[in-house]
Amino acid sequence: MVFEDTYLHLKRKMGKPGKDEMLEGNIATVMFKLAWPLMISSFLMTLYNLVDTIWLGRLPGDEATYSVGAMGMSWSIVFLMMGLGMGFGVAALALISQHTGARRYEEANRDAGQLYILSIIFSFIIGIIGYYFTPIILDFLTGSGEEAAALAHYGTQYLQIIFLGLPFMFMFFSFSFILRGWGDTITPMKITAISVSINIFLDPILIFGFGPIPKMGIQGAAIATVATRGIGAFVGLYLLFRGDLGIKLKLSYLKPNLTKIKKLLAIGIPASLGREGSAMGFILIWYFINRLPNQEVAAAAYGAGNRILNITFLVMGGLAMAMSTMVGQSLGADMKERAEEVTKKGILLLFGLMGGIAIALFLLRNILIAFIIPGVPEVIEEGGNFLMIFALAMPFFGVFRGITGVLEGSGHTVQQMILSLSRLWGLRIPLVYIFAFVVGWYSSGVWLGMALSNVIAAALALFIFSLGRWKERVIDKEPKHVR
Repeated sequence: MVFEDTYLHLKRKMGKPGKDEMLEGNIATVMFKLAWPLMISSFLMTLYNLVDTIWLGRLPGDEATYSVGAMGMSWSIVFLMMGLGMGFGVAALALISQHTGARRYEEANRDAGQLYILSIIFSFIIGIIGYYFTPIILDFLTGSGEEAAALAHYGTQYLQIIFLGLPFMFMFFSFSFILRGWGDTITPMKITAISVSINIFLDPILIFGFGPIPKMGIQGAAIATVATRGIGAFVGLYLLFRGDLGIKLKLSYLKPNLTKIKKLLAIGIPASLGREGSAMGFILIWYFINRLPNQEVAAAAYGAGNRILNITFLVMGGLAMAMSTMVGQSLGADMKERAEEVTKKGILLLFGLMGGIAIALFLLRNILIAFIIPGVPEVIEEGGNFLMIFALAMPFFGVFRGITGVLEGSGHTVQQMILSLSRLWGLRIPLVYIFAFVVGWYSSGVWLGMALSNVIAAALALFIFSLGRWKERVIDKEPKHVR
């Protein structure tokens, strides 16, 4: 077929695994081809907040500490609001990858269009709600007192601007999920690199001011992030309408198709609930941290430590996302043994790599925190303590993330939801509360509860994987759509 020939040509031209290689090639080789652009993309996405953190950490006096803590707290809320859109993206990834494996390319195009229309609608709704409720949410999280009021003040300045730009973020995430399902991980990486480069240039100008541009502090960091992600969103949409990437959008594909929307919702809602529940759990962690005796120091240490951890997770995230594409296309082609082999090799690889990263993180913990927030000994010591304890559980978190990636590609998001909610609400929240406040270990108790929850969650994930229900594909035997 002409369409298939074009697909294979594009894959070879751009260094991506071709159709036959995806389903029959060496698993480690294909996984690497898919994963390395995802790793770089994850690193580049992390750079958005990392660069913001580095520049904000160089503001004068308490403004630096409050800005870093407020931004870290704010992104926990943003992830909560973005959970719905990310769930739709997971659904589209499962459907597009399985349609691609089954060689139903027209159906993949139509699913892409439905993802975009859902993402645009919901991002506007969530963005408006989030903007107006930001002060209430932050007041609840930070509690009372002068330090709490300062954190809430800086957080409101940052978060309201981010909410206004939420549609841009949803649109780019949609673009990335669509191409991941198709097997193209390089193009989103390139666009992300461009937008991050612009963000690095804008950040110091808007944060500190330059010439006629006034100093904006934490608001400048938010404006730079929204503007540059908007650029990436529209470039991605333009490329999909051109059709040069294999997937091709048409205006007619943006017309709501009830059959496809129902399928997206059936897969996407459990994925969204899992993400929403996890994000709410992370927000509650901030609630606990803001009630510790050393609230200001713990908040800054946790915010800086998270930035570092997000970088180390790029390897884990890239491999897990590669596994989801490979499993989805294998199941679409009705190659269950291939899907199982991909999963087992991927889990072993993740465990080993995350173990190596954990050792490096343990040895360099204080140096890394000092790079993020220099000149604040209390924060450096507490941040190092956080990284030391959390590093012990990182190999097990790799196992957990690999299995949830497989469930994304197979479209079995109910199981993924159960795992996500169990890790945060069944394990992490109770453990953090017990160790921090009942036992009285305070911030060290928070870090220990987080680490232990990942170990137990990995065991639960392996049990669900062993049941084998994830091997059933979610696409219909025959495509059903309304022309």
